[in-house]
Amino acid sequence: SGMSIGHIKCFQECARASFADEKKKADDIFCGVNKCSNCSRQRFGIIPFEMNLILWKLYDPDSLTRKSVQQKRALFMIYSLLCLDSALNETAFDFAHNDLILYCRLRILYLTKKVRKQTELNEYIRIREEILEDFEIGKILIGMKKYQAAIDYNRRNYEKYLLNITEYPELKSLSHSAVGYYAQSLYRASQASLDVGNDPPYHYLEEAERLMKGDVVRESSREYIGMYVDNTNLLCQILICQRKFAEANEILNPCLQKAQRFLGPSHVATNILLNLYAEICAYSK
Repeated sequence: SGMSIGHIKCFQECARASFADEKKKADDIFCGVNKCSNCSRQRFGIIPFEMNLILWKLYDPDSLTRKSVQQKRALFMIYSLLCLDSALNETAFDFAHNDLILYCRLRILYLTKKVRKQTELNEYIRIREEILEDFEIGKILIGMKKYQAAIDYNRRNYEKYLLNITEYPELKSLSHSAVGYYAQSLYRASQASLDVGNDPPYHYLEEAERLMKGDVVRESSREYIGMYVDNTNLLCQILICQRKFAEANEILNPCLQKAQRFLGPSHVATNILLNLYAEICAYSK
């Protein structure tokens, strides 16, 4: 689990053994190290950080400095860079160096995109990988508070998704992220304007509301509960900013009831929704 107990060197050796296991490597770029082999729960923090650093070096220790890339080495270099990015993603708790870490991740992802052009992939896989990489870049831009850049980037990625969904319906599984990251960048830009005392760009909130009111919340309610909570939370925040409290409460209630039923009253997701409910009640008085 995320709270696994053991020596760091033991987990590093586990990463080396997993890399040597051809089946694990074929099933997962990360060789299964991001999940506990005992309980299958996701690992978080220092353990996956150290294990992914090992994988980065095993795939290609020179991936950051290699001047030229041959076709047969390109894929290993991409895997190496993705493992390094995964390791840095586990350092989100390091607030003192957060901006530097995000900048490093951004550079790694741009390098990954450049190297990917050297690989031969079928068109669907190429488009899917590009969209997934762009999700991460858009998310990082939001984290760096580069909101206008995030809006532009996430909008282009959303448009790329729409452009290809008819030809490749398998991309439908990416719809929540394509819409969500774009809407989130619009919402965050609006909030940033309020924080510095400016009038918020209301057209950003209107566009974010339109995006989230499509099929996103309704469809996510039938799928992963965490996704349903995230989408509901974002849409309600957007509505609260526009003082649409009754509508926010109407959307929140079924999600809160489902979270209490499936996750329990003390779960972090349930608490997020309860705090949101309290906020709506306070504004509605």
